[in-house]
Amino acid sequence: MKIAVIGTSGQLGFDLARTLPARGHVVAAFAGRAELDICDAAAFAAMLEQHKPDAVINTAAYHNVDLCEKEADAAYRTNCLAVREMAKACEARAITFVQIGTDYVVDANPLNDPALKPSPVPESASVYPKSIYALTRYGGDCMTLAHAPTHGYVVRSCGLFGVAGCKLKGGLNFVDTMIKAARDGKPLKVVSDQIVAPTPTDDLAAQLAVILENKNKLAPGLYHAVSHGQCSWFEFAKTSIELAKIPHTIEPVPSSVYAAPAKRPYYSVLDNAKLRAAGLDIMRDWRESLARYINAKYS
Repeated sequence: MKIAVIGTSGQLGFDLARTLPARGHVVAAFAGRAELDICDAAAFAAMLEQHKPDAVINTAAYHNVDLCEKEADAAYRTNCLAVREMAKACEARAITFVQIGTDYVVDANPLNDPALKPSPVPESASVYPKSIYALTRYGGDCMTLAHAPTHGYVVRSCGLFGVAGCKLKGGLNFVDTMIKAARDGKPLKVVSDQIVAPTPTDDLAAQLAVILENKNKLAPGLYHAVSHGQCSWFEFAKTSIELAKIPHTIEPVPSSVYAAPAKRPYYSVLDNAKLRAAGLDIMRDWRESLARYINAKYS
């Protein structure tokens, strides 16, 4: 299969560009806007005509959660309108279009009620976007499903970390940031009331490959793909540092300590219900995946 991957300079795109060829697929990689501006519908259509891919995976988005609150128009153009045009172009050419979504569109505990014990959120659940970022990303989900009804897949994930790191964090991901701070002896305060499912991008890349390789078993639509299990960001940080064998104390704090412009979900753990029902959920427990990542990078 020939697969165009948009956003290969990012964590997930980087791992897709490694994982897909290892499984026998041909990849047309587009690292950033200079190579392919997803907001330019004509350029995207020209790419499809030139490369003639069987599938397109879009990992690109306006990812700066807090800046989206100030630059809502730019977020809307990138996360909604660009996705609409890509979905339409792929549908018109019978090309599979995979839009990567985010857990930020849901919150099973929006009032942060400590007495509430929510369960992982399945694909059938209602959304609860709490920020411009979340709202525009949900718009991208809707655009995909509406404009590529027979060839569109939305795959939502959560708490991504990978070897390529995050450009918004100086090339580091959350795990690397925590380990570096601990090694430098810096005080660490991490929120303990936001619950997620940390997901390594190489595992997600493999899961996306499985989805594309089994399209005959998976109807177009919305799918969740995250690591199994859940933890707070505090627990995620604490476990990362412990696995890296760094003696360091981390202080758990409530979200209110950080006056971020954009609201975050308190409980955004996703349930891979549809993949599990199809017998195609290959994701691992987050602790196992985290240990594998740290052993490979820091041992």
